[in-house]
Amino acid sequence: MKDILEETWTYRIMVILCLCILLVYTYLTNEDILLKYMGGEFALDTMLIWHIGIVGLLSLVLFYLLQSTLDYKSQNIVLKQYISNMQAELNVERDAFKDLKSVSGDKILQLGAFIVTISDMAKALNSVLETVPLLKTILRKSSALLGSEKCAIFMIDKDKKQLRLVDAVGYDKNKLEEMTLKCDKSSGILGLSAAEGKFYSRNTLEEDYSKKYILKNDKFPVRFSQPIVYGGEVLAIICIGDIRIEISESHIIRILSAMANFGAVAISNSSLVERIKDQSIRDSLTQLYNHQHFQQKFDNMISEAINTKTHLGFMMIDLDHFKKLNDTYGHQMGDLGLIKLAHILNAKAKEGDEAARYGGEEFAYISPGLNLKETVNLADEIRNEYKNVVLELNGAKASCTLSVGVSVYLPDVTGKIDKNTLIKIADKALYEAKAKGGDIVVAAKGV
Repeated sequence: MKDILEETWTYRIMVILCLCILLVYTYLTNEDILLKYMGGEFALDTMLIWHIGIVGLLSLVLFYLLQSTLDYKSQNIVLKQYISNMQAELNVERDAFKDLKSVSGDKILQLGAFIVTISDMAKALNSVLETVPLLKTILRKSSALLGSEKCAIFMIDKDKKQLRLVDAVGYDKNKLEEMTLKCDKSSGILGLSAAEGKFYSRNTLEEDYSKKYILKNDKFPVRFSQPIVYGGEVLAIICIGDIRIEISESHIIRILSAMANFGAVAISNSSLVERIKDQSIRDSLTQLYNHQHFQQKFDNMISEAINTKTHLGFMMIDLDHFKKLNDTYGHQMGDLGLIKLAHILNAKAKEGDEAARYGGEEFAYISPGLNLKETVNLADEIRNEYKNVVLELNGAKASCTLSVGVSVYLPDVTGKIDKNTLIKIADKALYEAKAKGGDIVVAAKGV
């Protein structure tokens, strides 16, 4: 608008200046007659031209002034209307901002809390290198972000295809541990989420008539279920039972998805760390615990047996004539003999039992809760089973036998005892078995 006004006034000033220059020139010539035509001739003197020019110039100036005044008034009206409209729009925006500020104050605080919690979680996950503590951290952070007083987290047991409780808030942990929760629709939302690797909410299933029936299978109340997935594999499930804060389901999905993504990467890293750690405590050939880890485990198990006043069976196992086996058939056949025994020990081990390669062709086995007779019977089962194993390699066949020395911690008889004493007693019984020709179990005397 400003450019248009400037162009109009420039044009008008140029016209007026040209007329002024023309009039001044005419006046300065001072000719009595500019044009004369007598007897039918037309005469026009300079004074008349001057007067006519002055009148015309004044008329033109007045015309321009009048037009400019009218244009100004018209433009002023439009400008006032424009300003009025802008003011109205600003008032509307100001009112909307006030409403937004009053409504979203809590939202902004929630967003701030979310950012802080995510930052804290990233730091916490970086410092946790084991899966179970890591999952507990994820549970606590999820509870804090969503304001949930009821939540739980489960790991997937791949062998049994079941869910195993890791930790819970607001639920009875004992009841949850007693439940048999499968990775399928028979366990409600939780099982469906684990089976499909997808987020599910109770509201979503209630609105889906094809899946609504799954809610009848819920064994405990869950509003939201979020799987932790890495590489297409479901690793764990986050369950949310309630939420105290006002938050939409879309935001809940975003928050749980962010937590699951953090958890997936962290669990993958922790699994790698645990595999490396596990390899460091296992014998590379037999995959049983190595001597160093066995010593640490034995310390813990003997302390627990003393504190709880429970029996603890222990046996030292040695392959008979192992050097002859190596010399006759080669060290690969000897390695096969060691591996076969490791398989038998793993197969015989009940929950809580520990087997280890003590060194060379010697093995150690600890079994909590067994008295002397039960430990001897278990040792004899191992001896008989291994005796019947055929070692076959490159067309050659061989067999081997075992000698076993047994010692047992008996709380009512022995009192306090350390691991070294139990090892020494079992080792003495093993030497006695070897002295008798091998392929025999000998129980320590006076235990």
